[in-house]
Amino acid sequence: MKKVQSIIYFTLCITIGLSACSISPSSEKTALDTLAPESELIITSSDKQVSDFLEKMQGFTTCYETDECYNITPDFVADNSNYSIFKYSSSTESFILYDGEIYSVGTCFGGLGVTSMALADLDKDGTYELYYTFSWGSGLHRSHVGYFEPINKEIHVFEDNALLNSDMILTVNNSGDLCVNSATLDMDDFVNFTIRAQDFIGTLDFEENQVVLNTTQQN
Repeated sequence: MKKVQSIIYFTLCITIGLSACSISPSSEKTALDTLAPESELIITSSDKQVSDFLEKMQGFTTCYETDECYNITPDFVADNSNYSIFKYSSSTESFILYDGEIYSVGTCFGGLGVTSMALADLDKDGTYELYYTFSWGSGLHRSHVGYFEPINKEIHVFEDNALLNSDMILTVNNSGDLCVNSATLDMDDFVNFTIRAQDFIGTLDFEENQVVLNTTQQN
């Protein structure tokens, strides 16, 4: 009887041990690598998916006689996610297409609309959030950082961290951190341009269950 009990106990120990080994690795969250330009991003417009986007687009009207819509999604975003970014050539209004739905990036009136993009998994859930910079402002130019959260399908904008009278770009450093820099632009037009990083502003981090923009300067 004791021999049978010993065998049962031994079998249970092995089963529990194997279960613990199989559960442990999957419970650890590992973030996807951040994808962003190191110092320069070239935006080139195309007509890809534009007809599909316009079929889904409802409720948007422009006051410009010529305001064409273009796809400005960089290759590294298109190749590694399901995000598509569209921008109008005159109003600079900019939108994200994700999972068949359209989301406005934020106010673009009087500004440049979306100026840069990045993919990062700051919450380590195995899915990329889409981070972006955009600008607006008639008279007082303002640049902001925003991001799209795919789990709740919500847009978040860091309203209190505007950079005045300048533009911003998202970059990645040698450590893989998602960084924010001031930027200069060489523009052919609003949907075809090159944006280059200048002064370091801060990093985007995940703290206390939320994404935060930690800056090194007061704007």
